Amino acid sequence: MCHNTKLKIARTLRELMGQRPLSKITVQDLMESAQMKRQSFYYHFQDIYDVLSWICERQLGDPLREDPELEFEAWCMRLVGLMEEDRAFYRRVFLAGNPEIVRSFCEGLTRPRVARLLFQADDPRALPRQESFVVDFCAGALTSYFIELCASRKPLDRAEVRGCLHSLLGVLRPAEEISLQTQAG
Repeated sequence: MCHNTKLKIARTLRELMGQRPLSKITVQDLMESAQMKRQSFYYHFQDIYDVLSWICERQLGDPLREDPELEFEAWCMRLVGLMEEDRAFYRRVFLAGNPEIVRSFCEGLTRPRVARLLFQADDPRALPRQESFVVDFCAGALTSYFIELCASRKPLDRAEVRGCLHSLLGVLRPAEEISLQTQAG
């Protein structure tokens, strides 16, 4: 029942976002449209931005955590593909003037992948300050790139995205890893 209630609230928020800007949607509007009591909202969510975070977790987080062994480039392409599948929704979130919800969520997903790629660390919080800086910097830059792709009005060119990621990985990967992949490929 709890999951169904959350789904209904999220579905209704998405519908309302298709009709008006996020800044013009109140919890009261949302719950009236969902034909539910306002108290039900606060039982499940703190605020409307919490609903957006829940949507991101279901649409991006869950699928990206399904295969932890996925190669970094493939993982990035999967993230871009998932955002592309619901591009209109994410564009509305970005245009609402609150891209931080998606940004912080994507950085949270990206940071452990970058830490593993660069420093073979599963937990970026355990890294020394200098390495943590590199991970944060790269995760932030990648997230900005993903958001720019999703927020753009031009069609997504997957080959171009893959080429950009491949070039980035050529710089980020340790030299011996690149050498081993070249020999194997």
